[in-house]
Amino acid sequence: MKNIKWTMRQAILSLVIGCTLFAIVAQTVVFEVTSRQQIRRESLLNNDETLQRIESELNSYIHGLIVKMQTIYTETEMIYDMRRYHVGRNSLLDYYWKAWHLSERRFDSSDQLLAMYIYDNEDNLVSSWRKQPYKYPYNLYDADMYVNVAHLKSYLKSDDYGVMLSGYHNEEADQDILRFCLKLHTYDDTRSQYGYLICDFNAQNISDIMSKYISSRDVYVWLQPKGDAAISQVGNTTKEESKIFTELTKVIATASDEFPEFEDEYGSFYLNSRASEKYNLHIVMLTPQSLMLETQSALARTLIVIAVFIILVTLLFGTIISGYIYRPVEELSNTIIQIKDGDTDLRVGRTTGWSEELKVMGEEFNEMLDMIQKMVEEEYEAKVLMERTQYKVLQAQINPHFLYNTLDTMSGIAASQNCTLVSGLCQSLSAIFRYSLDISDTQSTLQQEMAHVRNYLYVMDVRNGNTVKYTYHIESDTLKDNIPRITLQPIVENALQHGLRMTRRKDKELIISARHEDEKLIITIEDNGAGMDADAMNKQLEEANIGRIEMGKSIGIMNVNARIKSVYGRSYGIRYESDTEKGTKAVIALPIVKDAGEPDDETEQ
Repeated sequence: MKNIKWTMRQAILSLVIGCTLFAIVAQTVVFEVTSRQQIRRESLLNNDETLQRIESELNSYIHGLIVKMQTIYTETEMIYDMRRYHVGRNSLLDYYWKAWHLSERRFDSSDQLLAMYIYDNEDNLVSSWRKQPYKYPYNLYDADMYVNVAHLKSYLKSDDYGVMLSGYHNEEADQDILRFCLKLHTYDDTRSQYGYLICDFNAQNISDIMSKYISSRDVYVWLQPKGDAAISQVGNTTKEESKIFTELTKVIATASDEFPEFEDEYGSFYLNSRASEKYNLHIVMLTPQSLMLETQSALARTLIVIAVFIILVTLLFGTIISGYIYRPVEELSNTIIQIKDGDTDLRVGRTTGWSEELKVMGEEFNEMLDMIQKMVEEEYEAKVLMERTQYKVLQAQINPHFLYNTLDTMSGIAASQNCTLVSGLCQSLSAIFRYSLDISDTQSTLQQEMAHVRNYLYVMDVRNGNTVKYTYHIESDTLKDNIPRITLQPIVENALQHGLRMTRRKDKELIISARHEDEKLIITIEDNGAGMDADAMNKQLEEANIGRIEMGKSIGIMNVNARIKSVYGRSYGIRYESDTEKGTKAVIALPIVKDAGEPDDETEQ
């Protein structure tokens, strides 16, 4: 085996990079070992805080409804007759419409009250009101449908004078119902009960409150009173979640004294539960561990990025230090090699010599290079002249009109041979070349630009295999607006190449919209692909350095943005919005300048 020869500089760099890699690998191993438990603890803690916020808002919402129910005590005549009904002093038939009046005066539409029942102490109906009479029974005790009367009767027999919270699913209305029952009693020492008020509300308000605090639909949350069925659920369920939900709701429904305690983990889910301090309610949350592992993966990716950055920094400093030490020898060695290859422009600097011997060698090399300088200059001039001549020859060979006329001819031949795909592709390419090479007018219309973009997208679909869905929301009053020529295509190309191409999702989509807003023409090009650093991009777009673009140091989107700002002013141009999970949106702001003439016909595929 042939021995590998190392220079001292290579040895130093290898040692530094090897130590850095060892430290990074060790850090990664420690991270993998400790991060899972840390993420678990933080996830459970965050979920507990979420449940606490849900409970706080639910308590406020429930308290507001109870306060409205307690206004029944202001109906003094009915309360008076109900307290004395058992001795026959008054008939309660006069209060048949009282539930309807209470629902109208005391509750708002946002409360979503669905039914109200007033009973005396002997379960005789005093008054009832239903928002949809054919879907809710007139009397709960004389109903064919299931209305969870058993839980109500159990509460009425108890000595509990707090408001009962219960629920059931109304099959006729296909709605989850949240039920409140308020015992009507005296406020003296005897607490004599003389009736009760029942209000059934749509549980959607409860679901909306819980949904506000859930970051993902994969998280499943439900609300359940002790000893009763679940009232409201939020989130999507898998088979495993449904099984856990069935087991836990059964445990809560059969609990008699205290709310049951649960483990922190069930299968592949984290479990958080919280019993309300004010009401007979239990909030339970199931969170897939996969959501937490996504956080761990994101942290791992961040660690990799940091590791790469550290390696690059280490390599940079190692190169600088080793270069300072071995610069004289390397400079002489490289100069000899490059002179041998014909690069006589190099000179050995005077700083080559912290060593006197190297300094003498450098001076000798410089004298030799001076002798051949004239030859190098002559060779350079001849080379430049030859390159210019070759460029002009290539220019003369390219005839744009010949190119797209030839494409038109190819399209006709393909059509006659029933090659519709080739014919369409030739037509689109011909239209693209004709539009791009026509520099007689720097302005175009949005309609012409969209025709050019569609031709481009047709060619890209043929090339990439129709993997992207295109959606257009172009308001008709924007079609004749003037915009700079070749404005949209570079941005669309960037969305395809750097956004949609970089994602593996199957529902790739590109949305192009145009509308008038605040006396401006607003064009948006949005994709659901990989995101980008929008802040850095917007900073470069805001600078709009024309000098760099004219020198060929910036093309594409920068060119389009600079042309817009140059023509219309600094208040117009391109701005990006991006989210790594949702995609990227380019927003183009232009003044509304109407085209005086009719738009030219453009071939559109």
